[in-house]
Amino acid sequence: MRDDEIRESYFKYFNEEKLPFIQCKNCGHRFYYPRAFCPKCGSSDVEVRFSKGQGKIFAMTKIYRKDGSYVVYGIVELDEGFRMYSNIVEGNQADIAKRVEVIFKEINGKKYPLFKVA
Repeated sequence: MRDDEIRESYFKYFNEEKLPFIQCKNCGHRFYYPRAFCPKCGSSDVEVRFSKGQGKIFAMTKIYRKDGSYVVYGIVELDEGFRMYSNIVEGNQADIAKRVEVIFKEINGKKYPLFKVA
């Protein structure tokens, strides 16, 4: 599978409210960023799998606006063992190690995965 094919399939799955990730068939490494080879062993024998969309906040930062409101960006560690960057909505309760679950939000006609505190 080529990089562009994997990226296209990600957006298709987002619109179906599914959270894909890649698993290497050679070494078993799991990663989120869509690419056609394993960043750990270099194998091109990879497959798209699906996450249950549950995990915990590994790292986060709050970006404050002039009006005092803020947005939360974080690295989420999913239960399947991969990490991904995302916005964490409903950020008032967001903190390191808090459980989160994926939600999908439509932006400019495409759905994207975000997380909310579980």
